[in-house]
Amino acid sequence: MLPAATRSIEGLLAGGAGAHVAADELQRLRRKLDDVASLAADAEAREGSDASARAWLRALREVLYELGDADADFRRAAAQPQEGRKSFRHWFMLPPNVNVIRYKTLRTSITSLNMKLDGILNKGSEFGLLSDTHETLNEISEFSGQVVPDDDTVGDIDSEKNKLIDRLTDRQSANGVVAILGASGMGKTTLAWKIHDDHRTRNAFSMIVWVNVFSDSDDIGLLSAIVTAAGGNPRGEKDRMKLEAILAAMLIGKRFLLVLDGLCGHHIFEHSLDAHWHVFGHGNRILITTQDESVVTKVKPAYIHQVKELTFQDCWSLLCRTAHHDESLHGNNLRNIGIMIIQKCNKIPMAIKIVGVVLRTKEQTKVAWQRVYESKGWSFRDLLDPLTGAIYLGYHDLPARLKQCLIYLSLFPEGSVIRQQFVGQLWVSEGFIEEQDSCNVEKTADEYYRELVSRKLMQPEIGNHDITRCTMHKQIRSFLQFFSKDEIFSGDLKPSINGTSIEGLRHVWLRSNDPATNLEEIVALSSLKTVILYKNPVGNHGLDKLFQGVKYLQVLDLGDTEIKYIPSTLEFLVHLRLLNLSLTRITELPESIECLRNLQFLGLRYCNWLHTLPKGIGKLQNLRSLDLRGTSLHQVLPTLENLKLLSTLHGFIVNCTPNREEDPSGWPLEDLNSLNALRSLQILKMERVSDGLRMQKAMLENKSHLKELELCCTTDDRQAEVREEDARTLKETFDHFSPPKCLNSLKMVSYYAKLCPDWLPHISNLQRLVITDCKFCEHLPDLGQLAQLKFLTIAGFSKLLTIEQEPTSAKQSFPKLEQLYLKDMQILESWTGFESGDMPSLVKFRLESCPKLRCLPSGIKYSKVLTSMHIYHADSLEAIEDLTVLKELVLQACDELMKISNLLLLEALIVMGCSRLEDVNGVHYLRHVRIEDRELRRSPEWLRSHASVLQTFTIVGTKELLERLLPNGEDWGIIRDINKVYANLPDESPFFTYTKDTADFHVDQRIMEHGRPPVAIADEIVQADLTTALGNSVEMTSRIGVPRVPVIRISTFKRVIRRYLVLYLVMVLIVMQVLSYWLQNKTTREIWLIQTLFIFFATVLLLFLVFLD
Repeated sequence: MLPAATRSIEGLLAGGAGAHVAADELQRLRRKLDDVASLAADAEAREGSDASARAWLRALREVLYELGDADADFRRAAAQPQEGRKSFRHWFMLPPNVNVIRYKTLRTSITSLNMKLDGILNKGSEFGLLSDTHETLNEISEFSGQVVPDDDTVGDIDSEKNKLIDRLTDRQSANGVVAILGASGMGKTTLAWKIHDDHRTRNAFSMIVWVNVFSDSDDIGLLSAIVTAAGGNPRGEKDRMKLEAILAAMLIGKRFLLVLDGLCGHHIFEHSLDAHWHVFGHGNRILITTQDESVVTKVKPAYIHQVKELTFQDCWSLLCRTAHHDESLHGNNLRNIGIMIIQKCNKIPMAIKIVGVVLRTKEQTKVAWQRVYESKGWSFRDLLDPLTGAIYLGYHDLPARLKQCLIYLSLFPEGSVIRQQFVGQLWVSEGFIEEQDSCNVEKTADEYYRELVSRKLMQPEIGNHDITRCTMHKQIRSFLQFFSKDEIFSGDLKPSINGTSIEGLRHVWLRSNDPATNLEEIVALSSLKTVILYKNPVGNHGLDKLFQGVKYLQVLDLGDTEIKYIPSTLEFLVHLRLLNLSLTRITELPESIECLRNLQFLGLRYCNWLHTLPKGIGKLQNLRSLDLRGTSLHQVLPTLENLKLLSTLHGFIVNCTPNREEDPSGWPLEDLNSLNALRSLQILKMERVSDGLRMQKAMLENKSHLKELELCCTTDDRQAEVREEDARTLKETFDHFSPPKCLNSLKMVSYYAKLCPDWLPHISNLQRLVITDCKFCEHLPDLGQLAQLKFLTIAGFSKLLTIEQEPTSAKQSFPKLEQLYLKDMQILESWTGFESGDMPSLVKFRLESCPKLRCLPSGIKYSKVLTSMHIYHADSLEAIEDLTVLKELVLQACDELMKISNLLLLEALIVMGCSRLEDVNGVHYLRHVRIEDRELRRSPEWLRSHASVLQTFTIVGTKELLERLLPNGEDWGIIRDINKVYANLPDESPFFTYTKDTADFHVDQRIMEHGRPPVAIADEIVQADLTTALGNSVEMTSRIGVPRVPVIRISTFKRVIRRYLVLYLVMVLIVMQVLSYWLQNKTTREIWLIQTLFIFFATVLLLFLVFLD
């Protein structure tokens, strides 16, 4: 905040305020800020252990906020005369001397601030704060910022994982709940995710539900989260029984695993989920991670797994990896001090990683490491958690510019995803990012974000290695909240929070689910700078007062709320820098938006009712981002050519002529000429540009900052052919465009020319390429020349017959390609021309809906790191061969596939609907197989040769197929040597499970209710002590939320009815004929009465026989 305060004073002096406000007062204030800055560094070094230092810093921040408000008031008043000239009153009445008033107000504020800073400096002296004598940990001026992927194989985690999977998949285990217990940062979530992601787990359970449990959730919130994670919609339901009924309907009949990550004792108190742990009967499991030992006592009977403490050797190895310390170069001279640091970390992996990064910024000397060991940060004890000392050390080691950015992230609700782009916009809006000559603020914000990830203070979202989506550990967030609780809050707004008044709050994220949320309550907090209501069900009521009352607002996020219109009082938010209205039902924006001269980021994504923009947007000269992605504009009014700072522009619709007045349905492409700060650009309706010269005038090749580009055309999905002239015109138009060399991501959508642009294979720095829905394109250029390409998607090429790779002796094709995705190529037959050494870096390959493809792209077999391959609907593919490093293969609906061979390292094979697959060989490491086929009549014979090495086998098919696998069935011999077998019906309901090691065979109870399968135990099976459970061992338990009721054996009733019905009908027919003959002299009434009585007593007899049966 101090740099921002200094910039404010310099701006006032440069703007002429010094001529009206005593210049010496402003200069005096600037000098005091310099004095305070030197003391602040010492106060920050002490704040971990000294409450008075924290109080001093809070008082300083309050003064700096007041300075910012005074500057804002001055600038706000400066805009008033200019607006006054537009009023009728201005011309007939003498306006007050507004300048005199605002300068007088500013002078009063500056004088007051000087006095307050005098008091703060005096307090600092009383506390013993010293100038420029604070502890300096950061001895290396530049941090590399390189994000090093976490190595999850810490300690003995794999053996722990295997042990818990065995427990979860053991049918005879009496524990339906498995709890992973351990302190924060010990790796509980990592262990649970490894279990969740393992093939043995995925084969054992037909449904796996992962739920992140937040500490402030109650039992209703937890139930709602489970319903949502299972694919349902709780619709804001607050009734426990109704939520349980919704969950019951979704999970009934399935063998499922429910993972609750971060459970606390208060989530399962009386009348909560603890009454329903053993849901849906046999084989279902719940996996819990918790640091709360009270949870263990509430979920009995449960198996408790205490996370193992790392050995010192494991800790030392982890510390060396994180600190980039190579013992082979430096010897053992740092080992002893390293062990002492590990002891301070309590041998907690997360703490070791954070401190290891701190050590990475130091010289590899004993003196430097000793200084870290003796740091005052270890003494932080205000939060009773063993992680706190390491977190404080990592926080204290940050440069001042990063500390405020990190603390601001405590605004994000617990467990929420922190998106890189959004965070960067927030930081810029709050003034945390300083302008630098060498790079723009967005690039600087990205560097800050990556450094925080590198320092292990944020981590990629669980199961995702993309650092653009991160989360923050619960304990790190709690630590940051400790320092920011007086200023930053997220949750439901109340008059006081934990006994602390909310009047001093500056940044709030309100996430109430109550539709009655009153915006007028926010207005009372007139000093707010940030209000985020994302996904809050708030409507328009009170919005007008919010705009008028919170005059210092810099960030306003109303995304995905229920608002339908924006009042014209939006003009009062003159200091607003970020406005997000995405996913709302607004139909228009007021012209008063032109008054938001400080606005930098405007989000209008997927506003489906918004069809036009006001002209005033063209006057927002500080605008950096205009995001219209997914919003269909019919009329575009504002000019963009004056928005020189615009770096993100999505949803730019091109009109048909360079003249805006002639065609207001879009922008002239030429408007892009002056937007030289663009970093991300999406252009729509490119087919409107019929003249290549217009493309040249856009000067896109000169955009030296442009990193991401999306070019979209519009085509009719029903159109079977394209006119030659139209295709040729589009090709010529695109050829006139030269992409800048700095471009690293390109997406082309609905390009309908028959040949791709000539420049496509020559974008030297391109890393990501997506070409989709180009259904008339007949030829692809040699994309293998893109030496930096890492991600390639080609989809929707309906006319593409073959792809020919041009062999070159000079260099490899696709040397850095990591992921390849081919989809919807209806006539593609082959991709050939690769040579040995091509595609060496390919990790993942996905093929979908290419029915004519006879063989896989030949370059795939040359990959040295290929781990995963998914193939769907490749109807002509006959064989998959010679992929010697592939580990996972998923196949679906490959009707002609007959052979899989020479996949030497293959571990997991999933086959869905490939009924002709007959030959699987050369897969010596195959351990997990899953087969889903509704048409299969017998088990594939190739399974027999691999049965002895398979750990798990899951088969989903018809009842007739599964009955063949029973111990007396024809295919029993195929599976009898497999360690674990799971047989499910087509609806994923379990049929039977079999475990070889324990000789346990169990047929699900529901199958018994529909008729006992003919299981007969052969002599040789009996000798193997195989136990066959036919439902009797299964305890019938009540469904979650459903009261216990008697089991009605409907299937048995139907079977008995069928047994007696024929006999009953035959008897009735014969007796009726006899009675008709005997009673022929009786009246019709008498005959009808006797026959009716006979039918009645015969039916009673039938029901009696059924009851006895």
